[in-house]
Amino acid sequence: MGTPLTGSTVASTYTGLLKTTDNATLTASLKALSDGSGNDSALQVSTVASNINGDFSVATSKFTVASASGNTAVAGTLAVTGATSLSSLITSGNATIGGTLGITGGLTIPGTLSVTGASTLTGAVGMGSTLNVTGLSTLASLGVTGAATIGTTLGVTGLSTLSSIAVTGASTLDSLAVTNAATLGSLAVTAGATVGTSLAVTGDLTANGNTTLGNQNTDTLALNSDNITVPNLSPVTVDLSADKVLITDASDSSKVKLAAASAFGINAANAPQIKQKIFQGTAEYPTTTASPGVEITDLTTSITPRSSGSLVLVTVTVNYSKKTAGNWSYYAVFKLTRTIGGTVTELGNSTTGATLSGIAPIVYYPDSDTNFLNCVTFQFLDSPSTASAATYKVHVFSPGLTDTLILNTCPSASAGNLTTPSIARVSSAMTLQEFFA
Repeated sequence: MGTPLTGSTVASTYTGLLKTTDNATLTASLKALSDGSGNDSALQVSTVASNINGDFSVATSKFTVASASGNTAVAGTLAVTGATSLSSLITSGNATIGGTLGITGGLTIPGTLSVTGASTLTGAVGMGSTLNVTGLSTLASLGVTGAATIGTTLGVTGLSTLSSIAVTGASTLDSLAVTNAATLGSLAVTAGATVGTSLAVTGDLTANGNTTLGNQNTDTLALNSDNITVPNLSPVTVDLSADKVLITDASDSSKVKLAAASAFGINAANAPQIKQKIFQGTAEYPTTTASPGVEITDLTTSITPRSSGSLVLVTVTVNYSKKTAGNWSYYAVFKLTRTIGGTVTELGNSTTGATLSGIAPIVYYPDSDTNFLNCVTFQFLDSPSTASAATYKVHVFSPGLTDTLILNTCPSASAGNLTTPSIARVSSAMTLQEFFA
């Protein structure tokens, strides 16, 4: 309580009285209030307004306004019933807004921002730290410079540019642009997706549209799986002169490189080849005791190897019978020879015994059955060591007994019984296959 004026004279108290600075009445213009000695106070008044020309406080610190900066501190609760427009809002603690919050300038939140209802952001929003969203958020545009964790659904109707994104659950985006690293548990992008640096997908990644990886030849694509499939490729005929193939370069960290098919030295003129002669008729070959025997000319086949290092696999199938009962039951063999430039070499002969040797036996059983037809198939992998023509022949050899070999049918066959069920007609063949060593 102040000191009363009771019993005081004007002369002793006038200096403590408040008045207008010019001692005149109040007008519409602000006037400072001064004491009786003419000292102006910080308070200015008029008939229409008042002003504090200095700092303002209520109960020392409950409500303060600094005159130099305009900073205002409210120690208690600030209740605003109407719309509030803030060019900048800084909260050191939690802030709860029950209605609409409109921000025309920047918003800095050093702590936690908790939004319990739907939030619509029509402008750019910059998050320097973590944004945690536990409910549904619809953003017309979102810019995130730091980490963002979204517990449930994030709905973005416009373009979103993220410097870093981590997705632990399923996400579906119309368009995604990531300027920094991105780690995704599961992500479906219906339109374009751009990742500025690295993209790590811990789950399955499915790209149903066109997919481009890298934009320059210095970009690296590493496939660490040893189970890579391309199930829908269409088979094509290789054009050795124009087509290209992918190879892994053992001398350069197993990088995949493109090489022309012609670089492998394979073309229509030097590719491995196969030759076959098939005899579908019938023929008779009287034998001789002179080695290597009688040549079965209907099976003779020639090949010119692409290289002197090539191997030739000779496969022979002979269907045969003999003309005379008896004789050959155990005394004849097939011989295989190779002729190069007039030099004849026997192939595959037994090394034991010099009288009767060859590559396959001639057996006819029973001797008395003129409808009987036998078959023998044999193979030999030859190293001709030449790039010149090599001719392969099959011979019938018997050192002591002679008879006639019948090819592809039996002795009882004749023109009049070609359809008899018990008399077979078959074919014989020689096949030569070249292999590069």
